Amino acid sequence: MIVLGITGQSGTGKTTVAGMLADRGAACLDMDLVAREIVEPGSPALCSIRTAFGEGFLLPDGTLDRRKLGKVVFSDPAALQKLNSITHPELVRKARTWLSILEESSCPPSVAVIDAAVLFESGLDSLVDAIVVTVANPELQAERIAARDGISYEDALCRVNAQQPVEQMVARADCVIRTDCPLDDTVRQVDELWNILVGDAGNARSS
Repeated sequence: MIVLGITGQSGTGKTTVAGMLADRGAACLDMDLVAREIVEPGSPALCSIRTAFGEGFLLPDGTLDRRKLGKVVFSDPAALQKLNSITHPELVRKARTWLSILEESSCPPSVAVIDAAVLFESGLDSLVDAIVVTVANPELQAERIAARDGISYEDALCRVNAQQPVEQMVARADCVIRTDCPLDDTVRQVDELWNILVGDAGNARSS
C-alpha cells in the first residue's frame, strides 16, 4: 500500500484532487473532517482550547466557534502556534490509526491518501511515502475560500498569506498538480499521477 500525502495552501483544490484519486480506487482521509472531530464537545482537544483561549471561543451549545477562533489565529502567528500544539498531535494519532486499520484489513487499497493542509506542520508527512502539492494563483484561492466559508475576500486572502509559502511546499513535493486551469487539465494530471502510483510503485518515495 502506497501512502500518499496531498497538501497545498487553502483553496488550491486538495480535496478535489483527493476525490479524483478516490474515484480511481484510493482510500482517502480528509484531515479537515478529522480536525472537526477532534474538537467535538467533551474532547480533550476542545478542553485544551478552552483553557488556552477562553470560554469566549465556545458557542452557546458548547461547540467550538471556528470562525471566531480562525480570525484570531490566522492573524496572530503565536496564537496559531498555540492552537497547532493542541490539535496536531491528535491529527497524527488519528491518521496513524486509520492507516493501521487499512493495512490490517483483508484487502488493503493500493493507494491510501491523507488529504491535509497541515501535512508538513503537523508531522503527518512522516506517515507518507510520497507527497503531492496542489497549487493555484492566490486570487483564485481567496475567491474559493470566501465562497466556501462565507467570509470576505479580504479575510480569505489573509488566510492564504498566513499559510506556509507555496514555494516551500513545492520544494518538498514529489508531484505538483495545478488546479487554476480547465478541469480537464487537472484530470489529466491526476491520471498521470495514478498511472505512476499503481503502474510503477517503485517511483513512490520511501519515507
